[in-house]
Amino acid sequence: MIEKIWKDWEAFALYAFNKSHSTCYAFLAFQTAYLKTHYEKEFMTSVLNHNKGDLKSLNFFISEAKRMGIKVLGPDINESHLNFSIANNEYIRFGLSALKGVGEGPVEELINERKKGPYKDIYDLMRRVNLRSVNKKFLDSLAMGGALDSFMSIKRAQYFMPSGGFETFVEHLLRYGNNYQSQKEGAQASLFGEMHQEMIGEPQIPEGEEWNQLVKLEKEKEITGFYLSGHPLDQYALEFSTFINARLEDIEDLIDRPMKIGGFVADVQVMQSKRGTNYARFTLQDYSGTYEFTLFNEQYESFKHLLVKANVLYIDGIYSKQFNGDRMFFRIKDMKLLDTIGKLFTKSITLRIPLEDIDEHLVHELDQLVAKNKGDHRLKIIVVDDEEQIEELELSAGSKKVNASYDFVDGITALKISYRLN
Repeated sequence: MIEKIWKDWEAFALYAFNKSHSTCYAFLAFQTAYLKTHYEKEFMTSVLNHNKGDLKSLNFFISEAKRMGIKVLGPDINESHLNFSIANNEYIRFGLSALKGVGEGPVEELINERKKGPYKDIYDLMRRVNLRSVNKKFLDSLAMGGALDSFMSIKRAQYFMPSGGFETFVEHLLRYGNNYQSQKEGAQASLFGEMHQEMIGEPQIPEGEEWNQLVKLEKEKEITGFYLSGHPLDQYALEFSTFINARLEDIEDLIDRPMKIGGFVADVQVMQSKRGTNYARFTLQDYSGTYEFTLFNEQYESFKHLLVKANVLYIDGIYSKQFNGDRMFFRIKDMKLLDTIGKLFTKSITLRIPLEDIDEHLVHELDQLVAKNKGDHRLKIIVVDDEEQIEELELSAGSKKVNASYDFVDGITALKISYRLN
């Protein structure tokens, strides 16, 4: 009897365990899909908060939110909460506590004070917050992470410029805030204090240039772990869409296939071999991640001038076995600055415009855009008329030539004109 029961349970276990689990997972998948479809922003906000301790997962889910058409904006002093949250029912805001150097306690105090009204400017912030909690490190992180960008009269770089004998404007602001609050407390302690005391003046904003985009983004990433307000490669979107056929994270999956990859140089190490010759290891970064390459001998001598941090490179190569072994490696065939590739390979640009979209305004805007972007690339225009079932009519742009650059394509995109590089 016991043996029969055992055999029955043994047979039952072959399918019952898997079936029960698959049923639960299917139900859970249905619930998740429903929430993601009908409560997109709420669902993605919850997912981001759940994964905020894992940078790789967080990066993936921020990209997924953007793919879904949901904006994920950086931290903001007047909109952000402790964690990721929905702002204005339109987009997701980065949480202030996710910034390096920013603790939860000071953030909660800052948010509680904000309930009395939004901070009007940086001086209003310094007058109102508890400066025993909000210190220099806290303010540095807010400025570098972009949380103070809503105070539009001050650029990020200006917070770190010398001011009034202080090393940085942040230090000057802290002194101003402490003096103001001490003076206010003293005036309140006196019956006639506010009548005969003038409050100290606001420190003048130091003059200077804003950081360039790459420096700005690198500092942003240092504090948040991400490029939130953009990406160092955004201005090369045209080259990436036209000339790049593989991502860095896919290299080791594309064995023996010619690849054209791109990215900016994140790190360079020049070393010396046992034979006394120099070689280099350098790390390239694109939208998908990073990859380390090595250059030896003649290749090192040929390409060493390109190995400068922040240079954006185009690499033609193949991932395969070494000639004398089984170890896999990426063999570089050619390497150039990415912004030269468009000039080398592009012959012309073709615009494709539906006939019903052509009007005086479009013609004027297009003419202005062409005039601003003169260059060596031939311009072709194809007019499409779906109603008359004329597939396409190619028009000549005469002697007009353009520079098929990021700026030109950005202008074309803004006019909702599709294009193709040839």
